[in-house]
Amino acid sequence: MKASNARRLTGPSWWLDAAGAAVEVAFAADDDPDWLFADWSRQIFDIAKLLVWPSPQFGQTRGSGVATWAFTAPLDQLGTAAELAEQACSEAAWALVAPAEANPRAMAWIAAAEAHNLPWLWDEDALTLGLGAHSQTWPLAEVNETLPDLHGLATIPHVLITGTNGKTTTARMIARILRHHGLFAGNTSTDGLMLDGQLVTPGDWTGPGGARQVLRNTRVQAAALETARGGLLRRGLASHWADAAVVTNVSDDHLDPQVPSEAAMADAKLAIRRGIRAGGLLILNADCAPLVAAAQRLRLPDGAYALAWFGASRASATALSGALHAWSEDSALVLRDANGDHRFAELAAVPSTFDGHAPHNVANALASALAARAMAVPLPTIAGGLRAFGSTIADNPGRANVMHLNGATILIDFAHNPDGVRQVAALVDAWPSVSRTLLVGQAGDRTDDLMHALVVASLAFRPDRVVLKDTDHYLRGRQKHEIPEVLLRFYLREGVPADAMSITHDEASGIDAALQDALPGHLLILLIHDDFPAAVAQLRAAGAVEP
Repeated sequence: MKASNARRLTGPSWWLDAAGAAVEVAFAADDDPDWLFADWSRQIFDIAKLLVWPSPQFGQTRGSGVATWAFTAPLDQLGTAAELAEQACSEAAWALVAPAEANPRAMAWIAAAEAHNLPWLWDEDALTLGLGAHSQTWPLAEVNETLPDLHGLATIPHVLITGTNGKTTTARMIARILRHHGLFAGNTSTDGLMLDGQLVTPGDWTGPGGARQVLRNTRVQAAALETARGGLLRRGLASHWADAAVVTNVSDDHLDPQVPSEAAMADAKLAIRRGIRAGGLLILNADCAPLVAAAQRLRLPDGAYALAWFGASRASATALSGALHAWSEDSALVLRDANGDHRFAELAAVPSTFDGHAPHNVANALASALAARAMAVPLPTIAGGLRAFGSTIADNPGRANVMHLNGATILIDFAHNPDGVRQVAALVDAWPSVSRTLLVGQAGDRTDDLMHALVVASLAFRPDRVVLKDTDHYLRGRQKHEIPEVLLRFYLREGVPADAMSITHDEASGIDAALQDALPGHLLILLIHDDFPAAVAQLRAAGAVEP
């Protein structure tokens, strides 16, 4: 057995309901994983007792020849816990001494907050009591023996959003609804940290660090927090006081030895349920079979929160037991609660759905409506927020953005896996065109099989020409120029003629190549991954404009 990647879990996670530590282990052929986990757990239990820690709870997941083992530990001693998680794999854990990192004063403040049902946030730098506009933050060095005045501190409405596809759009939709409700909204996504609709810090802020930044901002009155799998599994959740958590869908993208199947991915994504406050709402996609199976397998809910389902039809959305249901019917969005069915928005008035021709954004709008209801936003306000949220570059950058150049239509999208590509293809299926050009690439950490699946899915665009690109920021272990060659091989296997394809070695060159087809009646489908702002600037410099 070999241990690696021992880490702190600063909040609830896939394995645990509370903070703790985790370690990844790889097994030799003759190892007995069950015996090794039991021995590891016994060592940690005994050492935790010696360190006067509460009795730990344990969790594990097992993949193909690998596993992750985790245990709960005191919040102020997670560094020691991570060291213990790794050392116990080699039976060297008894060398640990009483941890110097313990902070009993901060733990006393947290205990006082919990006694008043008050949320808190913690990291190695600071302690926050309350959230957002009703919070106060102290550097850990300033936490003393005197308990603070808790008057005026409280929670704020906020939701967590995860899934394979759609989570960024859903988080943005929810933030727009909150702003339409008159609230100063914070939003995290893979594109950046936003406050009241303004980009504050670009980059991927979907981990717990980004969530804490938003929830500590004293201007923020409500928040929509995209929560990606990476942060969830590496560090856990920042908050377990969310009014709702959304799982948009699950597919076989991002599988690895630790999460080797769609079923395991669904279980991992459902760890977000641990971030919901008592009485909150877990919102799930009724049309996603792996997610439905996982929810039934885990026997959700556990009594602390209620279930809500959204689906493409009344039948799918209401087939499962839940407190709320939402679906699309007769060109409208419908929500069912204890008072009956409410037709709250016409699809023609919700621009992101393209009059219902973008089924993925219909689903995102339904999920957003349920999340907003969990935060007590009235249905008319929800409808107004959805009407105000478009597919423009300003509203939803990189997601179904449309531009025009020389009589050609250009669609820009971040679709990067087979399921996402199929969704975008469904949107443009009926768009008139005399010719179609597709710009496509892929991240290097996808297997050849997944790249082949992407190629097959992209044929739904019915491209007349395919421009293959390298993605410099996403080589992820592949050699430069390798990814386009792999994609070319699969397109040839699927019958695309060699003279209908070209290879470019960066995204900007790929855009230039595609723009050669910007002629009247042509449709250019640009799957942009490397640098969206640079791509938009390049298109605008060429004369492309939004309608």
